[in-house]
Amino acid sequence: MSASYRFCGIDTGDVCALAVRERREGRPVRWVYFESPPVERLIERCRAVFSGLGVEAFVVDGGPHTQAARAVYDLAPDAGFIWRHTEGEMQTKEVSFLGVERRHVRMNREDLLDHLVEEFHEGVGRVLLPQPKDSSEEALLGEVERHLMNLRKKPRIRSSGETVLAYARNENHFGFACAYARLAESLAQSEGMLAPLAGGTVMPQTYHQRMLKRR
Repeated sequence: MSASYRFCGIDTGDVCALAVRERREGRPVRWVYFESPPVERLIERCRAVFSGLGVEAFVVDGGPHTQAARAVYDLAPDAGFIWRHTEGEMQTKEVSFLGVERRHVRMNREDLLDHLVEEFHEGVGRVLLPQPKDSSEEALLGEVERHLMNLRKKPRIRSSGETVLAYARNENHFGFACAYARLAESLAQSEGMLAPLAGGTVMPQTYHQRMLKRR
């Protein structure tokens, strides 16, 4: 049996987005789970996803719901990071709040999304997604695709007057969730967090490749 690991990304907001990716030895990455819970249910849903899917590492958006992000982190502090935007190079650091230390990853928003989009381009536009079982799952995957396709750069004028290409501020919650999941995988590797697989049983699941089409 080849080794496989799962990583979760959580975008926070009034309606949140969860994405879980799976990396298996010798195979392309595949996305195994998506969910869009209200922020009031975020903690309980993350608890269920972390344990039910065997998540090795996760990154949760630190805002705008900072308290919820901290509570999600506290579900599995050895596996988690809280993301915050910063200029410059990516860095991880311990941040103390009311005597509690939590790991933060500081990374530029544009770089975060660039890494995800570059990965999609490496796959010639194909993303390995779960095969929907019913109309509700098909609708959810359609929403995921729409958010991913919203990861587009547009000209933006900085305060200095310089024009740069930057990702549009639009509805892309699942895009950010996928980017956080990819970042979680990268951090798990660089921080030495991946443990040997203990084995187990999972339900069979079918997957298919979907071509992301610009609408």
